[in-house]
Amino acid sequence: MAWIKLCIVWLIALSAQATEIVRVPGIEIRIQPFPSTFLTPDVARQYQLERSRRQTLINLVVVDTSAGPSGPAIPAQVSGFVRNLLGQTQPLNFKEINEGEGAIYYLAPVRVSSEETLRFAMTVTPRNTAPIEIQFEHRVYVD
Repeated sequence: MAWIKLCIVWLIALSAQATEIVRVPGIEIRIQPFPSTFLTPDVARQYQLERSRRQTLINLVVVDTSAGPSGPAIPAQVSGFVRNLLGQTQPLNFKEINEGEGAIYYLAPVRVSSEETLRFAMTVTPRNTAPIEIQFEHRVYVD
C-alpha cells in the first residue's frame, strides 16, 4: 500500500519538477527534488519526514541497467551536500527506503527559505562499483 502511495507522489513530482539522470555503464542514477508537501500526511508520518512548505525532498534511485533500462533499483552509499547562491551549505542526510522487490530509494530533506537555485554535490557508490560524483543545479520553489 505504501508503495502505491509513493508511486502516486512520484508521478505528481515528475510532472512538476525536472529529474536529473546520470548514466554510467550498467548504472543509472535518477534524482528528483520535490516539495515535501507533495507527500500525504500518512506517507510523511510512515517515513518520519516533515511536511513543510520550506522543505524540499531529494529522491534518489540507483538502477542496475546492465540487463536493460528497466532494471531493478540497487542499494548504494549516498552522501553529499547542497549550497545556495549565498554559499550557505547543508549536508544531505539520505534515508534509505527499502520496500523489497527492487524498490529501493533514498530521501534527503533540504531546508529552503524562498525561491532559490541550489547547487548539489553528491557521491553515490553502488554496491561493488566505484564512486560516482554528481553535481547539478536545481531551482526550488516554496509553495
